[in-house]
Amino acid sequence: MPTEMLSEQEPITPPPAPTTPEPDGELREWARKHVERVHKLKRDVAIFLLGMTTLTGIWALVEWQDNGAFERLSDNGNPGDWEPWILYVALVWGFFLVLDVLRVYFDRPTTEAEIDRAVNRIRSPR
Repeated sequence: MPTEMLSEQEPITPPPAPTTPEPDGELREWARKHVERVHKLKRDVAIFLLGMTTLTGIWALVEWQDNGAFERLSDNGNPGDWEPWILYVALVWGFFLVLDVLRVYFDRPTTEAEIDRAVNRIRSPR
């Protein structure tokens, strides 16, 4: 093989990658925030389940002990009244969790078609 061919070779460049249009910056930013909200919601649901499981166990043990625990098992006495504070915690915490779920579920970008319909509705005589 001649040496002049080795020294005169041009560097091999890969063919250009097909260009895809860049997504709109605004839409990309909304998508990023939406993904972050979904991740936060999943974390919040896991914390709710773990927290309520732990609190329910503590509540049951405390109430069982306050109402006689082992003594009640040995004699057939009245079981007593249990305080329902765990339900208040679950309802309030669950309410705020449902608000987060609704916000993530119904959150979506506004489309041009929606804007056009709103403009037409405003312009049309009633």
